[in-house]
Amino acid sequence: MKNWFKKDKFVEYKDRLKEAFPKSLESDLNVVLEIIPFADNRVKLCDGNTHTVANLIHENFYTTLLDSNELKIPYRLYFNEPTPENEKTLSEKQQAILNCIYLRHHNGYLRQKRLEKLKGIDFYWITPFTFQLLGEYVFEILEVLDNQLDDSQLENYKKYALENPKYWQQTESRMISYWNEYYRFKSPKIKTYIGRLIFDQIKIKTQGFRVDEIIEIGIDSKERLFLKPKREKFTLIYRTATEVHWDEKGKYLYSPKPREWDYLDWYKQITSVIETDCNCRLLLTYRTTWTNISDELKKQIKIKKATA
Repeated sequence: MKNWFKKDKFVEYKDRLKEAFPKSLESDLNVVLEIIPFADNRVKLCDGNTHTVANLIHENFYTTLLDSNELKIPYRLYFNEPTPENEKTLSEKQQAILNCIYLRHHNGYLRQKRLEKLKGIDFYWITPFTFQLLGEYVFEILEVLDNQLDDSQLENYKKYALENPKYWQQTESRMISYWNEYYRFKSPKIKTYIGRLIFDQIKIKTQGFRVDEIIEIGIDSKERLFLKPKREKFTLIYRTATEVHWDEKGKYLYSPKPREWDYLDWYKQITSVIETDCNCRLLLTYRTTWTNISDELKKQIKIKKATA
């Protein structure tokens, strides 16, 4: 067995972490590695007690491609966090590198905290670290990933999935297995599970479409059908011929009050126009709010546009 605490005890730690990032980040990564407390091998583990840990980096790793370059990312890390004072000395990119490293930490709460710090940062090299979390078991982390999901991240996930098809399939399978083991009682149908919703959006993205959820569908006081997307803004959708409009103040799409067409026809018209003219698919999910929609109309819409 290797003696990790010999004279050059930290060299192998650093070398292993360097294998997890592209060469282009080496200078920034070296700065980050200098503030990680490798010397402290007294670690609080899952039992709540502090233990002396011989190997602060788990021997297992997963191999993945990033822009055709092979990366080897450790399965789990056990070292403690740097001091806040040391972290403040890092640049934005260096802080992102540090947060990615700690996404492999054994403590789920710490992984979640570090993930939250990556909100709004969309460097492509972050993707292997966040994508791995999609196949893990901590529901709260999946919620953070879902809240952070935007078109830029979906584009990164799409690129990464196409470059790593086998790893994509393995991660999706793990997501399903954890749903079946831990969350089936909460989400009896896999299509309502948050992990499934994220994977479905990535799949649609790989087909060449933008994608967004419908967070609310309803009939307003003027008897118009409206659809409110989660993220997208369709400010240029005005088309006289289609009669589909965008309300910038309310951030929703709407149709005229029905005359010859009924509400179901207008629902199909809105979603069709958005897909054709804006290359975006709008998804109904279990989280969609239905406002002033009769049970019969709701049933008809769900049949015509299957819930994701």
